[in-house]
Amino acid sequence: MTLLFFKGLFLVTALCGFAYGFYCQTKARKHISKDKISALKDTSILATGPMPPKEILNNQGLKYHQGFQIGMALFACSLITLVILSAFFGS
Repeated sequence: MTLLFFKGLFLVTALCGFAYGFYCQTKARKHISKDKISALKDTSILATGPMPPKEILNNQGLKYHQGFQIGMALFACSLITLVILSAFFGS
């Protein structure tokens, strides 16, 4: 019963981390500095993926970028811990 509780706790933590990371990712898209974009010499950095690069974000966007990193780290650590718990203590 206790192991099932911890597995559920880590699963909920992983889902919350993913949701927070996704929320920060979508919010960061709205905080792009036009001044920083115009100052770029290499525009190939703009088409890197769904998360805008840190080089073109304003201060609020950088906070959301940090929140995205924290959320994804929480997601990854929770899943790794869940796998380790399952490996050592079985299902």
